[in-house]
Amino acid sequence: MESNLNILENKVLEAIKLIKELRSENAELKTQLEDLEMRNLEFEETNSKLNHQLDEVRQSAATVEVYEEKRKEIESKVGGLLDQLEALG
Repeated sequence: MESNLNILENKVLEAIKLIKELRSENAELKTQLEDLEMRNLEFEETNSKLNHQLDEVRQSAATVEVYEEKRKEIESKVGGLLDQLEALG
């Protein structure tokens, strides 16, 4: 009977040790999860900022394209007017 109590005591002590280890591991995992959640938020904020910048750059590129078309149109008209002036001269 005493050996059964010793076996039971050893098993209980092992269970207690395992529970302590699992609690410690759980605490470490919670810390890692919090860190990863913070990093994820930072990445999401960075992604949002970069998308906003990309939208601004696209808008600027579209504006530049419009001005380039207008420049070509003006250049063509000025070239035509210069040709007419040369023909008169």
